[in-house]
Amino acid sequence: MWDNLYPYFLWIEQTRPAHYIRESKWIFSVAEVFHLFGLTVLLGAVLILALRLFGFVLKGKDVAAIARELMPVSIGGLTLVLLTGTILFISEATKCWGNIAFRYKMLFLFLALLFQFTGLRIITRAGERRFSPAARRITAFVAVFLWFGVAIAGRAIAFF
Repeated sequence: MWDNLYPYFLWIEQTRPAHYIRESKWIFSVAEVFHLFGLTVLLGAVLILALRLFGFVLKGKDVAAIARELMPVSIGGLTLVLLTGTILFISEATKCWGNIAFRYKMLFLFLALLFQFTGLRIITRAGERRFSPAARRITAFVAVFLWFGVAIAGRAIAFF
């Protein structure tokens, strides 16, 4: 299936915006800086929430309240990551197509987004009462694992 996508990746890379990004001396670098910044913000929010679900920090504060407070931060980080990631991707789409680390990053990203807006949201909105401490810890672990998987696979793109 992945092989069938090559014509689309090639088309994306041949668009005018992709050419402009490749020819610019600064767009790719600036996008990469903001991409990493957005990922750091997102991972920070996920990590704080996970540490609370594990019971390590903010023990006196309700999980649902923390999740509500962190929502704008995580959405902001996610938005920045997706926008800048698109800029980075379109400038070298065919390179990404052939890169196994990129494929893993996309898999982790899909799973992380799915989990973030389903499993994690269900657990955090329920607060302390509805789910066991074990369920909260497993949820925290999965969220951190998936988002750090995105980050590690993203970093690995440069080496494959």
